[in-house]
Amino acid sequence: MKSVFGVVLFAVVSGIGLGAALGYLEGRLPEGPSKNPSTVGAEQPESPSSLKGPVAEVPETTFNFNRMERASSMSHAFKIKNTGDKPLHVEVASTTCKCTVGDLSENDIPPGEETDIVLEWTAKTPPGPFRHGATLETNDPRHSRIELVVEGEVVESTALQPPELLFGTIQAGESKEVFCYLVSSIEEDAQVLQHELSNPEIAKHVSISVSPVDEAELKALSALSAVEITAAFRAGKTQGPFFDWLTLETNLPRAEKLTVPLTGNVVGDISVFGPGWIATQNLLQFGSVDGKTGKKIRLLVAVRGDHARDTQLSVASVDPEELKVTLGDAKQMGEKLVHFPLFVEIPRGTRPMVRMSKVGEDEESGHGDGLIVLDSTHPATSEVRLKVRFSVE
Repeated sequence: MKSVFGVVLFAVVSGIGLGAALGYLEGRLPEGPSKNPSTVGAEQPESPSSLKGPVAEVPETTFNFNRMERASSMSHAFKIKNTGDKPLHVEVASTTCKCTVGDLSENDIPPGEETDIVLEWTAKTPPGPFRHGATLETNDPRHSRIELVVEGEVVESTALQPPELLFGTIQAGESKEVFCYLVSSIEEDAQVLQHELSNPEIAKHVSISVSPVDEAELKALSALSAVEITAAFRAGKTQGPFFDWLTLETNLPRAEKLTVPLTGNVVGDISVFGPGWIATQNLLQFGSVDGKTGKKIRLLVAVRGDHARDTQLSVASVDPEELKVTLGDAKQMGEKLVHFPLFVEIPRGTRPMVRMSKVGEDEESGHGDGLIVLDSTHPATSEVRLKVRFSVE
């Protein structure tokens, strides 16, 4: 037992002595590199004062214009400073917007000085996000290329969504509603103060109402404020296309008055077909006519349905009066189908004139399309309107 204790004691004493010796040697040796993998090879960054040559320092490289009115221009000045000890040369390598460098001699920034790099952009794109910028090249080897960016969103402070009131096709005897929104991206309380249709005849069939929108609709429209404009077509007995302008007076300083086109086409049991007839527009296209010879077109007016046999047609009015319009005798084509021949003529010797529709002109303007109105005894359609487009040379 004594011999074992002596061995253990010797080992303990020897271990203590060896540990002390190693500790002494470690304290005397120079410190080696850290064995921590995360810091191996890491370099300490140099302070700006220790850098030599030109040094470009740009506090910001991106600027947000937020919302920009469409067609407006905005600019921002980015600062660039030379913190080195040699002149910093700056050139605009490329740009997607207008970019100017500050007032410098040969685009050089002396040590310790700074200048402005101005980016200007005109919002000519449709509403939506944008991101444009410029690439600068410098003689600073650490920052040989610098990207400057301006971003934001193009908005229209006032817009109509959609920009028109389109009824499309309406069946005779039926009613229909369409709507659009007056939207403001800047004003907090868009209002329609007054509204008016320009044609009293259209106003007999179409009523206009304005109502507020809820938060969900505002979010969907990406608007700060908006109102809904509803156009309601009341069932009537007039068949054919119609067009009018709706004028809106608002409380918006940038859009005090707006006009909205309103169009539609009422169809029913009575239809027209033949050469030059464009059914989608309810339009007879004569084209250019030589006044010395004139021109005549034969159309067919078809009446279908339960009231075909009992329906009678007659020419109610013609504009211009130079047009000669004649209805022939009805011809029974089937149990529920009757055809009326309709002759439209520009007589020989007609004076020169142009009757072709222009945007915003109706048939009563004296310059737009000509108009033929047929009276009908059909219970659902008392009137059929046919536009005529032509010029006489």
